[in-house]
Amino acid sequence: MRLTDLNPQFLRYAPEGDKTIWRGVPTLAEAQGLSFLCPLCWRTNGNTSVGTHSICCWSSSRGVPADATPGPGRWRMTGTGFDDLTLSEEIGKSRSILLTTGCGWHGFITAGEVHE
Repeated sequence: MRLTDLNPQFLRYAPEGDKTIWRGVPTLAEAQGLSFLCPLCWRTNGNTSVGTHSICCWSSSRGVPADATPGPGRWRMTGTGFDDLTLSEEIGKSRSILLTTGCGWHGFITAGEVHE
């Protein structure tokens, strides 16, 4: 499955007090994170966003603090955009994305491809 199938959005971290706020940005160069629809729930819901939750992945190497939510995962973002984006491990972190609540999806993003 391609990341572009999952309505991805590049994000910029914008703390406001003790809340984590994120704002959409148009390019990877400006991004500090990424949101996309959950691939497991997307398939389960018949390839539709109805009833499908989003996943948010932050990058500490792009300036997002360790205590920002969601956490604790952090990824290094490389590529030029959604079509070739790879999420790699930050120092001391895992490369995989694992949801520890809800549907429990576990997977990777490599060269714009989302796989388990």
